[in-house]
Amino acid sequence: MFIVFEGPDGSGTSTQANALEKRLKNSGLKVFRTAEPSNGILGKMLRDVLQKKHSLSPKAFQLLFFADREEHVQKEIIPALEKGEIVICERFNWSSIAFGGSEAVDQKLLENIASSFIEPSHTFFMNLEPEESMKRIENRGEEIEHFEIPEKLKIVKKIMTELTERCAFTKKATQLDASLSIEKISSQIDMILAPMLFAEKFEG
Repeated sequence: MFIVFEGPDGSGTSTQANALEKRLKNSGLKVFRTAEPSNGILGKMLRDVLQKKHSLSPKAFQLLFFADREEHVQKEIIPALEKGEIVICERFNWSSIAFGGSEAVDQKLLENIASSFIEPSHTFFMNLEPEESMKRIENRGEEIEHFEIPEKLKIVKKIMTELTERCAFTKKATQLDASLSIEKISSQIDMILAPMLFAEKFEG
């Protein structure tokens, strides 16, 4: 099973991914927790750009994300899935589409490239208003990163909402209210995943 958490910066994707990892491991399940940018060479380059140490054109930036994803999928995600582990990934294709879209990179191009990658079993979209996202980001006391400005976060929220709505028929994505308590969100996640985990266990 491949579970992805998406959302604007400050929405709690890390918090919920980490909490889910802990709950699943406590249940005796094997879990591989990962995130993008990856910890590989390309991922480190991406972090430097995000932290404004270097600059790239918006299109080049997203193409580098896709290159990093290819390495990440082939070297980490697929091997973990083949070992029967539940993969929890913070950020994947939707981030490329939404964050790239926030800088006017052609969305059809981004979606076409994204379609070549493995599809998550389920995507959780942590939806949060840009103003609240910025408050959380500023409360961290860290330097503001590349995409962490209200104008871009508004576009990210809009595109990710649209992507979630497209998945209504397949039921492969869920929009969560990221303004709720950590415990409430975790409970909603567990309710959604429970039948999926049961089915996977039964099939295994």
